[in-house]
Amino acid sequence: MRLPIPGPLDVARAAASLRDAVTAALELVPRLRLLVDRVDDLIGRVDRVLDSVELTAGRVDAVIDHAAITQRRADDAVAGAQGTVNRIDPLLSAYEPSLRTLAPVLQRLAQSTSAEEVDAAVHLVDRLPRLIAHVDDDLLPLLSTLDRVGPDLHELLEVTQDLRRVITGLPGIGFLRRRGEDELPPSEGESG
Repeated sequence: MRLPIPGPLDVARAAASLRDAVTAALELVPRLRLLVDRVDDLIGRVDRVLDSVELTAGRVDAVIDHAAITQRRADDAVAGAQGTVNRIDPLLSAYEPSLRTLAPVLQRLAQSTSAEEVDAAVHLVDRLPRLIAHVDDDLLPLLSTLDRVGPDLHELLEVTQDLRRVITGLPGIGFLRRRGEDELPPSEGESG
């Protein structure tokens, strides 16, 4: 096989082609430089976006940490509230019928009670210890002796009636009765 050997016209054509290619390549250099500048700008923008993404990721991490703390606090609050509900629920269940019955009464009491009445009730409650002490120390001992007062009073009445009979039987008592300011009432069987 024989290789063709280029002639001067082939070399001139190749040189012209090479010149056109070099000219075209040289024309591309400013555009290539502009393209490199744009790529540099794009890389700068990408770097800024990446920095912003990293900053945002840091903020997101902080928000997630804060959300986790808030979630723990909320869980603790819910657990505390559940404990309170567990303690109060049986009480409310036990007192619910009574509270439902008392609700209209309490509403009426709230509507009909004045501030002066509330003040008086507070004053009474403040005085209750002293009142109870007097009841315990003075009134209850007196009441325990009332069962003896009836017979004593009856006996005193009988003695008074006997004394009256004696006095009305004295000579001259009628004269004294007429002169006195306080006239004794006539006894039975005596005419005045």
